[in-house]
Amino acid sequence: MRVQPIKAKKDIEKIKRYLRAHPDKRLYLLFVLGINTGLRISDIVPLQVKQVYKQKYIQPKEKKTKKYHQIIINDSLKEAIDEYCESKKRNDYLFPSQKGGHIGEDRAYVLLKKVFKKCRIRGNTGTHTLRKTNAYHISEKYGIEVAQKQLNHESSRDTLRYIGLEQEELDIAVKGVNL
Repeated sequence: MRVQPIKAKKDIEKIKRYLRAHPDKRLYLLFVLGINTGLRISDIVPLQVKQVYKQKYIQPKEKKTKKYHQIIINDSLKEAIDEYCESKKRNDYLFPSQKGGHIGEDRAYVLLKKVFKKCRIRGNTGTHTLRKTNAYHISEKYGIEVAQKQLNHESSRDTLRYIGLEQEELDIAVKGVNL
C-alpha cells in the first residue's frame, strides 16, 4: 500500500504543534521542510545550514533525477529555518546524526512514523508522505499542472495517481454530472 498525503490542514497543524514542543528540534524542521518543498527525503537529510539559512531558494541536486531543482523558501519554512539555524555553523548538517554526518533516510522514516502515530494520523504514512502532502495542497490551490511541474512528473495522470486523487477526481466528475 502506498503512503498517502496528509490532506486535512488540521492534521498538519496538530503535527506542527506536537513537534514544536518535542525535545528533538530537528523533527519540526524536517516536517516543515518536507511539506513546504516537496523534496524527497534523500534530498532533505543531507542538507547543510549554508544551503538554506539566509537563502531565498533551496537548490539541491536531486539524488534520483541528478537534476538541480530550485524551490523558493516560503514564509512558514523561513521561520522554521531561522529559528533552528541561528545557533548553527554554516557547514553543519541540518539533520545531524549522533554518529557523525547526517541522519539516514531510514532513520528519518522511523522518526516520522513515530510522530504520525503519536498524532494519530490515519492511513499509510512515511517519509514520502511529506512530498505527497506538498503536491496534494499545491494541486488543491493551484491545479494539478503546477503540482506536476513541482514533482517533475511527465503527465498529470501520474501526478493524480501519485497523490491519490485519480479515483477521487473520477468520483466527483461522475457524481456531479447527474443527467
